[in-house]
Amino acid sequence: MTAISDGKISKQLLKTRSGEFDVESIHSLFLRDAGVCDLGCLGECVNVERLDLSHNHLTVLHKLAGLTQLNTLNLSANRITTLEGLQSLEKLHTLSLSGNHIARFESLVCLTGLEYLQDLRLQDRINKLSNPVCQHVNYLEEVQRMFPRLKTLDGERVQGKGSELYQLCRQIDTQLQQEPIASASLQAQRPAPWLQSQYWEMADDFQNSMLCDAEVQLTDLLASCKRLSEQSEGKLYNSMLGSS
Repeated sequence: MTAISDGKISKQLLKTRSGEFDVESIHSLFLRDAGVCDLGCLGECVNVERLDLSHNHLTVLHKLAGLTQLNTLNLSANRITTLEGLQSLEKLHTLSLSGNHIARFESLVCLTGLEYLQDLRLQDRINKLSNPVCQHVNYLEEVQRMFPRLKTLDGERVQGKGSELYQLCRQIDTQLQQEPIASASLQAQRPAPWLQSQYWEMADDFQNSMLCDAEVQLTDLLASCKRLSEQSEGKLYNSMLGSS
């Protein structure tokens, strides 16, 4: 997307990007990586429900305060340190803040009154976007304490279907971090052999034994054939004598 020359959102820009004649008619707006550093008149889009402002240069958000119909907001990869202005977004359900400069839990307090907020992202491991607050040892526990209604945190289910597996994996991960593996246990143990040491020798002996048995059986069979042949020749000779 072509960046805005002065970094400020204007009515003309809003109409061009949304395709709407009036800014009040805009319901979805995509301004990702547009070079935005000033929200300008964005607050006039009072009916917007989905807004993507990711990968810009935003630092303050107070001009978003009037977007009370907003349901989904993506602010990832900006330069945000304070969230003042978002507390009035009463219908906000999904909020992405990964890749900003939020350093303290106190900065999140203004969001705790959002009744419908269920999906919050402060870090994105896949795209390597995070916030300094995510480095706290008790980050997950503290955020879940602050937002008990959250169903999804950083893309992981914390309530509802799938949350039990997430909790189990997190507990295992925490335990592994808190209990370093002793150096002795890191030494590779010699794996136990699958077969006994004499297995192949036994197999060879068995094969040799089978060959010997087969040889004996073949010898006996040839001897029997020879005897039958001699008996047949004798009977045939006697038959010829009798007929003469």
